[in-house]
Amino acid sequence: MTVYKDKKRNTYYYSVTVDLKSGEKKRFMKRGFKTQREAKKAEVDFLYEFETADEENVTFSEVADMYTDWYKKRRKESSYNKTESVVRLYLKTHFKNKLIKNITRRDVAVLHDKLLDKLSVASAKKAHTILSAIFNYAIKMEYLKTNVAKEVGNIDLREPKRMNYWQLEEFKQFISVVDHLEYKALFMLLFYGGMRKGEALALTWKDIDLDNNTVDINKTTMKRRVTTPKNESSVRKIQMPSHTMNLLAELKISKLSKPDYVVFGEFYDSLSDTSVNRYFDNYIKKAKVTKIRLHDLRHSHASYLINAGNDIQIVSKRLGHANTSTTLDIYAHLYPSKEKEAINQMEDDFKLAKVYKIK
Repeated sequence: MTVYKDKKRNTYYYSVTVDLKSGEKKRFMKRGFKTQREAKKAEVDFLYEFETADEENVTFSEVADMYTDWYKKRRKESSYNKTESVVRLYLKTHFKNKLIKNITRRDVAVLHDKLLDKLSVASAKKAHTILSAIFNYAIKMEYLKTNVAKEVGNIDLREPKRMNYWQLEEFKQFISVVDHLEYKALFMLLFYGGMRKGEALALTWKDIDLDNNTVDINKTTMKRRVTTPKNESSVRKIQMPSHTMNLLAELKISKLSKPDYVVFGEFYDSLSDTSVNRYFDNYIKKAKVTKIRLHDLRHSHASYLINAGNDIQIVSKRLGHANTSTTLDIYAHLYPSKEKEAINQMEDDFKLAKVYKIK
């Protein structure tokens, strides 16, 4: 009990110590109560008001930390790392210890300008999306009633899509100089399978069906640790051409290959990202082809399928997209325009029939 009697004045007072957000402790005292009961009631009222005010006056940084903790328990490590870095580097440094309830639409607009000074349009838009998610979390936790980021809307700019990829002939020129069987099989698999690098490095020999020429993609790697795929649609089984499967068969014979051993690497340890990227870049220099990223082999696969006239659903399925709209959003510009072909068909509608005279 923190109620005491003031013997000199013959009254009662309370004295409580509370924890401040700064980490410091502060003592509060109030005197002049006629009875012990009055002092106790005043103490309870004070603590209630203090705690209520404390909950209502949370800072942006405090809520952002709560959100990232919540996110970490429910999302993949790779997604968490990207989100946490955006929150730490761009959002918390901007809003700092400003009370989240005091952030205005103007504050969000100012943030947009600062983000565009530092980031690409796509990255700035992603930062806004994360900001809006933090405000939604604050609403759910009853710290806010409205989402000012949603009211402002995302950054109204479009960035021209730039995508690097190889056509078949350039890939052939590249693969012709690859003299390491393991890396040759990996690069062929990435070009003809369109899978993500992490998905390929996570493959074990039980995922490779050499009899039916299929590859079962059901996991991925993050910093050489096996984890679940990016999303449900990423789990897929794809058909592969014989020339690529023959390379995998040759690779299997050349090494110890138990069902649960990784295809690319040794025993249970996959090749490191650093090694794969280094070999890829070295072979690019040797082949004297356009420099692209390893991930661009995935774009090259999509381009290969599209130029071959394959339906968007086939492209989407092989890439492991959740729906065709995702595929179209990324690769629509690669699809050749059918408008001219349609107009040519219209031209034939009212063509006069040719008349042949019989002599």
